Amino acid sequence: MAWRECMATAKKTKKSKTSASPEKVRDRTLATEKYYIPNYPKKLYIYKLAASPYWWARYFVNNNAVRKSTKTESKREAIAFAKTFYETVTYNQRHGITGTLSATSFESCMRDMMKAEEAKLSRGELTKITFDNHNYRFDKSILPFFRNVEVKEIDYFMLEKYLNEISKSDLSSSTISTYLGLIRKVMSYASKRRLIVSIPEFPKVSVKQVPRGWFNTNEYRKIWSAAGRYVGKTIQVRKYMDEEGNKQTQYIDAESKKPKLGDLMRNVDMTMDMRRLIVFMSNSYIRPTDIKFMQHKHVDIVENEYHYLRLRIPPTKGHSDAIVTMPAAIKAYQLLVKYHLQQGLIGEEHGEDYVFLPQYKTNRGYALKQLQRQWEVLMWDTGLGTGVAGEERTLYSLRHTAIMYRLIYGVGINTLALARNARTGVDMIDRFYAKPLSGEMNIGMLQSKRKNRKIYDGDDLQIAQAPKLKVVEPSVDKEPTKLKLVVSAPAKSKKS
Repeated sequence: MAWRECMATAKKTKKSKTSASPEKVRDRTLATEKYYIPNYPKKLYIYKLAASPYWWARYFVNNNAVRKSTKTESKREAIAFAKTFYETVTYNQRHGITGTLSATSFESCMRDMMKAEEAKLSRGELTKITFDNHNYRFDKSILPFFRNVEVKEIDYFMLEKYLNEISKSDLSSSTISTYLGLIRKVMSYASKRRLIVSIPEFPKVSVKQVPRGWFNTNEYRKIWSAAGRYVGKTIQVRKYMDEEGNKQTQYIDAESKKPKLGDLMRNVDMTMDMRRLIVFMSNSYIRPTDIKFMQHKHVDIVENEYHYLRLRIPPTKGHSDAIVTMPAAIKAYQLLVKYHLQQGLIGEEHGEDYVFLPQYKTNRGYALKQLQRQWEVLMWDTGLGTGVAGEERTLYSLRHTAIMYRLIYGVGINTLALARNARTGVDMIDRFYAKPLSGEMNIGMLQSKRKNRKIYDGDDLQIAQAPKLKVVEPSVDKEPTKLKLVVSAPAKSKKS
């Protein structure tokens, strides 16, 4: 009994260490001053609390109170804030956005914008890869920084702070610029929804145009030969620490008797598909991502006056035009089909089968990854993984090689036609693919001469000829002087 009395007494006398008494809480949260906004609904007003020096704005939406600190002690500024507050909340309510002011946070705007992007994806206006990349970049870097920030609070200095933060990571200037572009996209969306008056100025990032790696003819033959040597072999990729404590990679034949170092990371099975792919990509302008989706039904063999493959692969990067290849792509394709038939990887009716690594029917991303790993082995073997200018040479470099060969060896190449066939733009050809193109590569074209041709200037029909240069040599008896050039223009022809 005594124990129960003690417990009852303790409950009565026990007080919270972290909260004030109910009377004090009520006094601090009661409005000490209230002001209704003229010509606005009575549900909107500003008020002051004993617990804060600032005015607060309050509005009722669907019987729910929405409030926000104005962060100002000025009554005039608080009234202006309340009007903006009212317009934002009512706009969100009309457009189906949550009625609270949290809808104006960066994260809320980003989520709503991505819903619009998802609708574009369903309409075919956006690719799945682009959509997934947006989600990945938002979650990785952008949201952790801006998650709880109101969009109207984002200004140049906050963007500059984010730029300084992301610059510490090992990202290229191009990638950093892409991150800022996504933030601008959200701010533009917020502006269209009238959540902000204007888009803030963004800090500028100097983006270096890095030319894509490609291979000259000697390098190309070297890679193609190496691919032939490795067909049917399994290469182990192993990681180990060298004597200086640096992590190194060992590529070694699984059947080799040489010492195998460190830990086995993976086995890479070298296939005939890799060898055929080298020839096919270098003569067809396709991107590595096209390999994932290209089926035999997308390939037509055309043999008339010209010999080529017509590739009607699914649209990539907004381009859907058919691609026509060089003649060498035909043989590479036919040899690959014959090999797959012999191996039982495809049937006689193989329209729905994939052209490269058809055994991976349900996981085409893994098929592309397997080819990329085989490519890494070839780059290690040939030592051609890095170009002269330090550019990285990936599977994409085979597409670059195809474009460069047309620019170097083609006669009268129309860059617009080349860009259309490669599913890119003329500007992209100039900025990336043709960056390594030099005058010496086209010395024959630069030193070429036009043949005599008839021209009509309005009165006379003339023969256009290059001016003849006559060298007047100095007399032997006289003191040496400079050679004089006498230009004799072509004589005019008679009037017709």
